[in-house]
Order: sequence, then C-alpha cells, then structure tokens
Amino acid sequence: MGTRFIEVDESRQGEPGVRKGGRTLTVGDQSITQETWVKVEAYDDLDPAVTEDVHLHTFAVPGMDVRVGAAKSGEDGSGELETRLVPSVQYYQIELGPDSLNKLHEALAPFIAAAKECEPPKGRKGRAKA
Repeated sequence: MGTRFIEVDESRQGEPGVRKGGRTLTVGDQSITQETWVKVEAYDDLDPAVTEDVHLHTFAVPGMDVRVGAAKSGEDGSGELETRLVPSVQYYQIELGPDSLNKLHEALAPFIAAAKECEPPKGRKGRAKA
C-alpha cells in the first residue's frame, strides 16, 4: 500500500503522522540501534506525488474460477475429472487521492449505469462437519 517513512527532526515530534522509530546499523558482527523520528505518509498508489486527502478504498471484482469435481466414468471405464466454472469475487485495496478516485469512478460509470444497486451479499454459513 502507498505508505512511506520520511526521517524528520525530533522537533517535529508533535506533528500528525510523526512517530518515534529506530534505525539499526550493522558493521561486521556489531550492531547499534539509533533512535530516530519518522513521518508516516500515505500516498496515492497511482500518483505517489499526491499525499493530501489520501484514503484506503476496498473494491471487489467479479470473475470465474475453475473447479475440479468428481471423476466421470467414461464408456471405456476411464475416470475423467469434471471441471466447471463458478462465479467468484476477488477483493482489492488501494490508497487513492481525490483525482485518482474520480478516475476509478469514471472508468466504472458505464457499468454502474447499467447495473442495479443492491445490498452486499450475506456470508455463507459453513457446512457442518460430520
């Protein structure tokens, strides 16, 4: 996800996003950890120069999965695995600023215009184990 750490001076410790961190330096078999201050900054995953008003968005994309089922018996007695396509959904997360979010909405606009708004699907209950 679009997050970077920028080392800042200790005087900025009260600013939003500034946290105490540590940097470990290793030379040969010796290590030393040095206290440092970093600003945690979210950026737009499509345009890393955008850091203002960036938010995490989750979206789903429909698809089809191939499922392999039980073997079918052929006329010659051979067993062939049965395959079928089943609907699936893949979920994604992306951090976007306002301009990139508008681009996503514009790209989806013709599909949304042809679709019907609905409630999110309810989760399926798992099968009871015997």
